[in-house]
Amino acid sequence: MQLLPSPLSLLLSRDEGVSHTERGWRSGALTRLARGVYVNTDGWRLLPPWEKQLVRVHAVLAVDPRRVICGESAAALLGVLVAHPSRPVHLLTETGASREYRGVRTHSSVDAREIIVVDGIRLTSPAATAVDIARSRPPAEGLAYADALMRADPTISRASLIALNDALASGRGRRQARWALERATGRPESVLESASLAVIEWLGYEAPTVQQEFFFEGHVDRGDFYWEDVDVVGESDGDFKYLGDLGDPAQTIIDEKRRENRLRRNTAGLARWGWTELHEIEPLDAALRAAGLHPVRPRDTMRLTGFRPLGRD
Repeated sequence: MQLLPSPLSLLLSRDEGVSHTERGWRSGALTRLARGVYVNTDGWRLLPPWEKQLVRVHAVLAVDPRRVICGESAAALLGVLVAHPSRPVHLLTETGASREYRGVRTHSSVDAREIIVVDGIRLTSPAATAVDIARSRPPAEGLAYADALMRADPTISRASLIALNDALASGRGRRQARWALERATGRPESVLESASLAVIEWLGYEAPTVQQEFFFEGHVDRGDFYWEDVDVVGESDGDFKYLGDLGDPAQTIIDEKRRENRLRRNTAGLARWGWTELHEIEPLDAALRAAGLHPVRPRDTMRLTGFRPLGRD
C-alpha cells in the first residue's frame, strides 16, 4: 500500500531558517500551513481544493511525524481526495478530549482503532477509516469514501465494514453509518459515481448495474450505470478527464464522443451528468427522465434536502 505524497514541497523553518521563512510569509511569497511549515504561495493558489487538503495533512505531519492520522485525512493519504481545505486535519489521540484548534481536530474514543504504518506514517486502516467517516459525515459522502477505500484495499468487504461498525462500543453515528456501509461495493470508479448512486436512489429510481460492459461495433465500452430493464445507460463525468490528466485533452474528447455515439446508437437511451447537475439534483432527474427512466418509488425528500457538495461543512 502506498500513500500519496504532498503535491507541493514543504518549506520548514528549521531547514530554511526562521528569518528566511518569516520574511517570505510576511511578503506573501510563502503561505504558512502549520507551525514552522510553509509552501510557495503561487503553487498553493494553483492547487485544486482536494489537493490543498492533502498538502495540509503532510504539513501537520511535518510538525510531528508521530501523530496518528485518521478520518478524511487518512483517506486523503490513501488516495481518496474529497475533503475541502477548509475542513480540519484529523488526528487520533489516546489522551485528552476531542477538540479543534488551528485547523487540527483531535479525536479520542473508547474504541481502539487498527493503526497501520506506511513509509513511517501512522494512520487508521482503510476499514477503520471508512467506518469512522460513515459515522461522522453525510450519507452520500460516507458511501463515496467507503467505495473508494474498498478500492484502495481490496481485502475490505461490505460485510466486514458492517461488522466493524456494529462491534464498536460507542453508539455515536452507528445507525447513520449503516446506510452507507450497506450500499458500499467498491465498484464505482469515482467519488462522483458513488454520490450519483445515492442521489439516484433518493430520487426514487431503481438501482442500476455499475460499470456494465458492452460490445458494440467492434469496441468494448463500459457504461458507468446501466438499467437493463429499459436499456438505458447513465454516464457521470467529472471535468478532470478533459483537462489533460488522461492524455491529450483533444483526443480524449474525440474518443469520448465516439464512445458516446456508439452507446446512443445501440441502446434505448443515454443520460449524462456532472457535478453541477448532481448537486442541483433537478437537472439530474431531468436527464434520467429524458433518457427514458421513471421513478419506481417516492422521493426521499429528507435526504435530498440535506444533500450538500461533498467535502464541505
